[in-house]
Amino acid sequence: MLRVADVIDIILVAVMIYFVLKFIRDSHTVRLLKGVLIIILVVQVIYLLNLHVTSYILSKCAQIGVIALVVIFQPELRRVLDQIGKTRISSWFVSESGEKLKTLGVIDRVAEAADDMSKTKTGALIVLEHSSDVDSLISGGVVIDADVSSALLKNIFVPNTPLHDGAVIIRDNRIALAACVLPLSHNPNITSDLGTRHRAGLGISEEADVVVVIVSEETGTISVAHKGMLYRGFNEESLRRKVRDLLGIEPDEKKPRPFRGILDRKERQS
Repeated sequence: MLRVADVIDIILVAVMIYFVLKFIRDSHTVRLLKGVLIIILVVQVIYLLNLHVTSYILSKCAQIGVIALVVIFQPELRRVLDQIGKTRISSWFVSESGEKLKTLGVIDRVAEAADDMSKTKTGALIVLEHSSDVDSLISGGVVIDADVSSALLKNIFVPNTPLHDGAVIIRDNRIALAACVLPLSHNPNITSDLGTRHRAGLGISEEADVVVVIVSEETGTISVAHKGMLYRGFNEESLRRKVRDLLGIEPDEKKPRPFRGILDRKERQS
């Protein structure tokens, strides 16, 4: 007979499998995992054939292999643990409208700054973190830790100033870092008219869940990179809509939270 505990157990396993598969897809580790599965299959065949010497060697290598896997997947594991650490239990009980309004304000200021820099053909590279921490993927960088403002973003990218050459990282609705060096994309299908700034924007978007706003220094064209895809030809309003869409945020979006209605009623009664 199926018990309530069994149903809960099945649901928990299904949720874990879902998040593992999502992690594999988002972290671009499919090819590595295919290699690991092939090795596991080869090991099983060797055990079935009773190849004792080979089995002994492989058993010793397996001990080192576990450590090697941890090293290989270190950036991905770090991002997963970072996301777990960022989870707020309070978000199950209270509205996130305040945080959402901050994010919408950040998007507005980024769009405004990008549009102004587009008109003056000022090159810019702005990375908005979503569910990934990019610290393990970038190098260099100067700590800013300031509120996001259109004026500050435009100031950072003024040509021939100390911070203009590199990317700005926006984390938790604040400008965290500037002058960061991003990994370049190795996609062979990138057109030759795209320079280092676009290749860097695409590169970081291939490795992490981020939205990257790019302003071309040559043409003033505004582009957006997300999950290895490049979208081009935005103005202030269309850029605002695109970034909201990619971040999954809309002004009229209402996300019900468990127990929120109960707490809201108690607040009104008090």
